[in-house]
Amino acid sequence: MIDLPALQARLSRVISPARYRHSLAVMELARELAAAYGAEPEEAAVAGLLHDVAREIEPGRLLALAEEWGLPLTEVDRKVPILLHGAVGAEILRREWNLENHRILTAVAQHITGGPAMSLLSQVVFIADYAEPGRRFPAARTARRLAREDRVKALKFIIHRGFKYVLNRDFLIHPLTVEAWNQLAAEGDLKPG
Repeated sequence: MIDLPALQARLSRVISPARYRHSLAVMELARELAAAYGAEPEEAAVAGLLHDVAREIEPGRLLALAEEWGLPLTEVDRKVPILLHGAVGAEILRREWNLENHRILTAVAQHITGGPAMSLLSQVVFIADYAEPGRRFPAARTARRLAREDRVKALKFIIHRGFKYVLNRDFLIHPLTVEAWNQLAAEGDLKPG
């Protein structure tokens, strides 16, 4: 049994109040979606709560930690190290918080980039991070609606919107996100919903 209140208290001491509010909102939506999709709600709550544990670490430090710990790195990771906050966060949780649940750690690692063969728990956290109620931009509202109607449509919509965002700004696209999209697209219609 995981002591969620203790994790909440610890997290509140290591991230900013705004990031903590976001994390609580992701936790609640992840719990709700897990129950609806048939994932384990307690695991979803923990992964949702802790997903951004490394988000406020300076990008150069994220890269240094990833290198020190031997995490797999792509050229995109090296050029945009903020994308490492999921993978580094999962490793911090394993090394420093003694969290050993592989499903939770993988969901934390994949919440920003996605990845191939995402578990149901990883999908829940990926959706909840984008769609939590504190995010008030129109696409987040659409994602919230889709998340309650159709998990796959919600995933496709979020990844599609992410691609549009980065392409419109000439940013790099992480190869794990491409792999996540390709897996979803191979399962059916490419229309994002």
